[in-house]
Amino acid sequence: MTVGRTAPVRVSSSRVLATRIERFWQVWTLLSLVAISWWYFSSHQQPSANGYHGLVTGLGWIGTALAIAAAALSVRKRLAYQGVGRLSVWLTGHIYIGLISAVAIFFHAGFRAGAPLTAALFTFFSLTVASGVLGYYMARRIPPLLTAMEESPAIAEDLLAIRADCLRGMLELASNGSKEFRYMVENRLMSETSSWSRMLRFYRRRSTLAEELPAFHEGYDKDLSHLRETERRAFRRAAEYALRINKMNAELLLQRLMRGWLTLHVVSATGMLALAAIHIFTVLYF
Repeated sequence: MTVGRTAPVRVSSSRVLATRIERFWQVWTLLSLVAISWWYFSSHQQPSANGYHGLVTGLGWIGTALAIAAAALSVRKRLAYQGVGRLSVWLTGHIYIGLISAVAIFFHAGFRAGAPLTAALFTFFSLTVASGVLGYYMARRIPPLLTAMEESPAIAEDLLAIRADCLRGMLELASNGSKEFRYMVENRLMSETSSWSRMLRFYRRRSTLAEELPAFHEGYDKDLSHLRETERRAFRRAAEYALRINKMNAELLLQRLMRGWLTLHVVSATGMLALAAIHIFTVLYF
């Protein structure tokens, strides 16, 4: 008897390459952090004026150079079709270079704010690092969540248009029904469109509209017994509109969180680089 062989699992070559690149960045970052930490703590164990000045100056230049290199990601986005590497590779480099830069700058500052200019610079730098860490977490969580929820990917403008169409559909159905029917649509269903518990259900279950709709209809079955058959069908259609609006709100919130985070990160990084330039100028010329 011939025993069938199990076909080997194929792994995407691009995924393997991305994993290898990330491993490289992780090793390089670890070695860099060990080297910077050793330099910082060994200089404090054998303090001297020249040694301390060299430490502070060196860490400052290293941190600034790496921060500028990390900021090059924004330039890369404008060269998306110029054949200069995958965006995911540049993003990985941005994250790990930014981490090394953060440690170097914090060591450079001695974890103290100092004068007003350096205090402002330290604040903007800390905000940039914090928003970067938040962005890293969101980049790992939100896109897979959106992918699981979306039936067809859409940008925010399309989601707003779909939401408006669904809202008009609900109101049109309500206008053609009895007083009781209008009350159920305009009050009970309308409240479902902005229900946080419904939105959290989409997030928690990573479900699509088609997966949530049967249970949503079932929750209103008892309340439809006193309606005419035509109004029952109309109510089910209105319920689908309401749940779709809620789902659009859930997707819009995630997209706006991503956009809001990016705005915060870009603004804080721009302010940080501007203050760093002023700080360097004052140190060199005054």
